[in-house]
Amino acid sequence: MPPVWGDLSFLNSRFYKLMQHFSALHSNIKLVKYEELVAQPEQQIKELVSFCNLEWQVQCIDFHLNTAPESTPSKVQVRQPLNNKAIGRWKAFKPHTNTAVKYLLSQGISVE
Repeated sequence: MPPVWGDLSFLNSRFYKLMQHFSALHSNIKLVKYEELVAQPEQQIKELVSFCNLEWQVQCIDFHLNTAPESTPSKVQVRQPLNNKAIGRWKAFKPHTNTAVKYLLSQGISVE
């Protein structure tokens, strides 16, 4: 496995396990799967807003319509609605990711 894949796989697995650990210990951590967010954006965002003890506003779902100036490197992305374009994009790089996928699976981490 190239060192970068090994390093990234290791770091990803450690982060995943750390987040699972802390979310089990503390009720103030909410894990959100991007796939679920884009599949059911209004439901997921309402749950997240409620989790943060905030009031729901329709602007939460229409964030991409905000015209306030944006100067971050992702300024183009924040003007787009949620989408599923990136979901599964990593599969185009098989077989280069096979070793990393095998490692993550061995750690009990789903990659689909």
